[in-house]
Amino acid sequence: MTHSLPERQEIIAEELLPKMYGRLMQSTSIRELLDRFGQMLREWGWHVPASLQFRAAGEAGWQGLLDQSQPGRSGLTAGGAAPKEGLPLGGNPAGAEFVHRLGDGSEVRVTFDAHLQDGSVTEQDLLTLRCAVAVLDAAHQALLHRHHEKSLAFSLNQRLLQLNSLIDTGIDIATLDDAVDPCNLALERAVALTNASYGVVTVSRGDRVVERIAFPGEVPRAMSESDQPGISAEFDFGASRYVFSLLGKESRNGTASFEGTDRLLLDALARQVHASLENRFLLRQSLEKQRMEQDLAVAASIQQRILPSTLPTIEGYDIAGINIPSKSVGGDYYDCLALSEGRYALVMADVAGKGIPAALLVSSLHAYLSAYLESGMPLAAMTVRLNTMIHRASTDDKFITAFLGLLDPSTGTLDYVNAGHTVAYCRRASGEVQGLHEGGIPLGMLDLGLPYVSARIEVQPGDRLFFYTDGIPEAQNSAQELYEGHAPLEQFVARMTPPTAGAFIEDLLADVTRFTAGAPQADDITALYLIRK
Repeated sequence: MTHSLPERQEIIAEELLPKMYGRLMQSTSIRELLDRFGQMLREWGWHVPASLQFRAAGEAGWQGLLDQSQPGRSGLTAGGAAPKEGLPLGGNPAGAEFVHRLGDGSEVRVTFDAHLQDGSVTEQDLLTLRCAVAVLDAAHQALLHRHHEKSLAFSLNQRLLQLNSLIDTGIDIATLDDAVDPCNLALERAVALTNASYGVVTVSRGDRVVERIAFPGEVPRAMSESDQPGISAEFDFGASRYVFSLLGKESRNGTASFEGTDRLLLDALARQVHASLENRFLLRQSLEKQRMEQDLAVAASIQQRILPSTLPTIEGYDIAGINIPSKSVGGDYYDCLALSEGRYALVMADVAGKGIPAALLVSSLHAYLSAYLESGMPLAAMTVRLNTMIHRASTDDKFITAFLGLLDPSTGTLDYVNAGHTVAYCRRASGEVQGLHEGGIPLGMLDLGLPYVSARIEVQPGDRLFFYTDGIPEAQNSAQELYEGHAPLEQFVARMTPPTAGAFIEDLLADVTRFTAGAPQADDITALYLIRK
């Protein structure tokens, strides 16, 4: 039954085209879409022998999809020249061609012969073909959108994978386990996450390469010498420059260019490595500091054993002492040692410098004194021997100022040597203050056989002796003024006569504290005070 043109349009619009669009929308590829299109033309009983061809955007050749043309027809082979787009049908009794450009720039060409019975192409044929191609174009656009959405979803999943891997890599790199090399780990992850063929980390100092790490192996010479672009990220740490490089991004179609997200990923990994190296360095510094603090604690413990916890009781005398180190361990030393024949050694010493080296010299001095004081050697000769031993045990910048005294409590006789130390004071019961300064150079400063001079005084009832280190007169306030300039010790010793030695020490420390007014203690404070009752 032949339908009129309006009837034909209605049938096409209501029945054929919706079915055609529905079936075409089931296609998952361009090839499948075109195959379905040609199959539906055959199913419609397309009564004009035709051929269907497709040409991708940018290509010159045509691909044949459907061929119902008459044998021997010429000019319709694949790869032939394309007719003008949208060439209208009709006007050629031998046949006609129609070209339609799709949304992505590709083209569909329909070529068909004249009707075998009446030799003409009907308006119904023309209408059906145009509508069918329009439906094909719509289905093709929908397919492109689905592919684009799928590509976006894949790209998003890939970015999420990279982000998760970046987080995991950051956690792994951040570990402080020395068995994990952050450069190796970051390089392996960067190559995997960016689909790079090769990765290299170069560590250099100045113009010299000190380390080179390659993954999965050394870069082939052909790739390293090619002009194929790669990506890199770099940072400086310490005296070294670290450069991360990636080459040869792989894809399904061979090599490809690195994307912006690849560069961001490599930059992020390089920053994580930088942070890891800094954290490891700080950890090593912290551990080293802890070890040093432990060593200082041990040294302080040893020094506390050297310094007297209590002073001996001397009949007819009152004695008190104090030591306040400015650091964990100090270089000051004092003692009152009971000797044979009832004598006592009064010692006050100050090592040049502070810390562990000074504490070691204090220990040496303590050991030498313990050995020599009971030898019966004259005090001046013993000091010469001490000078030699300290010089051998110390470096050129280390020496000890010391005051050494031998007291006979029964007679009050005090033999002393002042080896470069601060002046000790003897306050007489009358109020007169006598400086005790006879002696020689500091111990360990020079070993030239220089003699030391000893002196003797008589400590009478009511007399007082004061020994100290320079941490007291050189104590500073916030204006960097010296305590000695505020209250000269000689005047303080003359003025202050509390009933006990301990009270004198307390009064002195209280006065120094008022003067410094909370300023940091710059040097050790050590004092020894003795009263003959």
